[in-house]
Amino acid sequence: MRSVSSYLIKNKNMIWSAILCLVAVALTLFILNTVLGLLVYYVDSSQSIYWHSLSPYWITVLVLIMTVSVILEFYVFRSGGHSLAKQLGARRLTQFESTPEESTALKLTEQLADTFQIPAPTVYVLPDEIGVNALTAGFSHKDIVIILTWGALQNLDEQELYGLLSHEFNHILSGETIDNTKLKILYSSLTTFSKWGSSIAKLGFGQHRDAPPHKLATFFVAVGGGIWLFGSLGVLITRLIKYISLSGRTFKNDLKTKRLIQNNANIQTLLRIYVHHAGSQIHSEYSESISHMCFANSLSPQSWMNIHPSIEARIFELDPTLVQDLQLENLKRLRNQPLFSLFRSLEEMNAEYYAPWSSPQPLPLLRLSPISFAINDAIKPLKPEIRNNMPRPELIQRALQTATGSREVIVAILMIRQYREFIPAEAEVSRAIVDALLHLDGRVHISIFHEACKNIGGMPLSIARQFLTKLAKIIQEDGEIGLLDALLLERIKFELNLLPLHTPAALHEVKPQIVRLIDALLHVQQINSVNQLDVRERILERVLTADELIDYEEISDEPIDLSEILNDMAGLLLRDRLMVLGIAEICLWNDRIITQDELDVLELLYWRLGFKTEEIVEQMQKQNSLMIV
Repeated sequence: MRSVSSYLIKNKNMIWSAILCLVAVALTLFILNTVLGLLVYYVDSSQSIYWHSLSPYWITVLVLIMTVSVILEFYVFRSGGHSLAKQLGARRLTQFESTPEESTALKLTEQLADTFQIPAPTVYVLPDEIGVNALTAGFSHKDIVIILTWGALQNLDEQELYGLLSHEFNHILSGETIDNTKLKILYSSLTTFSKWGSSIAKLGFGQHRDAPPHKLATFFVAVGGGIWLFGSLGVLITRLIKYISLSGRTFKNDLKTKRLIQNNANIQTLLRIYVHHAGSQIHSEYSESISHMCFANSLSPQSWMNIHPSIEARIFELDPTLVQDLQLENLKRLRNQPLFSLFRSLEEMNAEYYAPWSSPQPLPLLRLSPISFAINDAIKPLKPEIRNNMPRPELIQRALQTATGSREVIVAILMIRQYREFIPAEAEVSRAIVDALLHLDGRVHISIFHEACKNIGGMPLSIARQFLTKLAKIIQEDGEIGLLDALLLERIKFELNLLPLHTPAALHEVKPQIVRLIDALLHVQQINSVNQLDVRERILERVLTADELIDYEEISDEPIDLSEILNDMAGLLLRDRLMVLGIAEICLWNDRIITQDELDVLELLYWRLGFKTEEIVEQMQKQNSLMIV
């Protein structure tokens, strides 16, 4: 008796779902029997609508068909999750025959399996699905599989894919994967007629569009459509029962995943789906039966009673501040939850709020002339090892040994970049450090700046914000700002943990920001205005459409927030970021020497957009014909 009680407690969720499935079957039988009863009553009004002479035979046939469908589904799933992958037409991923995106998915799966100390599940991909989604299936760790859509591999960067896979591992660890697989088998009894109808109707359409119509095409379509319509009742009831019993768990799984991985990777995944043009929809004929197994809604957003809440609602649940950033102020009113989901624990209701630092107002204009030093200094980039090992005054070395001194060095470097040697007398800066820096080669300043950034130390949040505001006012004191200064400020934000999380964005949404970034890159270069306009046009022709080129024909003179532009750019897909940077490199530096300022900008720009910088610095220096050895 004790073992039976233990089993019931352990499997109470599955037992509850099985009971609901039986209720759904009974409800379906009742409705179908009543529909037939109306026809019988029309012929013989003496018989009852709810129980008539055909009821025993009709119900027996329906129960027999449902039972056979469940048995067949059990047989199909004899290989666990691999059977579902085969049924969906998924392709198995292997390390030896995989694209870079597929290799990343396999690598992350291995890492997560090692972290949670479970066997690594087999990974499959649905090659024809462009929506971003995933699901797990199987009965044990030996046959559990993770099935990703092709859209997930193509549109998620490594962090976002990590968040998606972590959510699927949460399903595996909690036992939800096994329950979901069993539920698919149980509910197949209600969706059998709909599947049969779809299969018969497809026979009437033919396999090829140009093929001559089948003689019985109309018959197949009519019969299949009728059976599908007859079976749609089971689909509707299945969806209703799933909605009542399962729709409240998505929020809990999101919160559990966030606690499991101790970061916001799953939020980034949701944000990417939010901006993706195809969303998370799966167009397979099995999308209805696997909807409860997926990471996000596999059905059309317009479908009734979707099991998964909207992407906006899930983002709000994990981080309400992002809703404001996405301009979703009415999200609370749009959220659609089952009644019992209101009874969530206080721990789950608690949310962490993050208020990002904002640039001081008024915003500056884009600097039209680059800040640089002597022509010789500007045109001859130093090798990194020479630059880092150049002798420095003892005063600078002592200052870099303390957090306070490092902050003074940072202020002095930005002051020099803004005012050169004509720093105002009332400026709050160490004159001794300024004099020491002015006696150095100007190309070394940025190297010292990077070293100082590493030593500024941890500061209270309020002090860090004040320090950042002070630096921002320095670099835009004259009402203008350049790209290098903005990137240096981004580096400070990173060291102070004030760099905002990027919000995933689609390429068409950030084209205005791309144009402004290209304009900022052009003004770093020391070439005449006519050539700048020609280069600008060549770059924009590769990024914009003909109609968009007309809109951005002239350089904007509106105030600019380069920090916000860089953050928007960081939210692009990896291939889009590489595309923009690649076009800029080809058009700006393919046929000319890169200067020290330009090399510093390019290095910081690659860093800010999420790339490693050592290789690009080495590559650009190899292209230079002039080099100090």
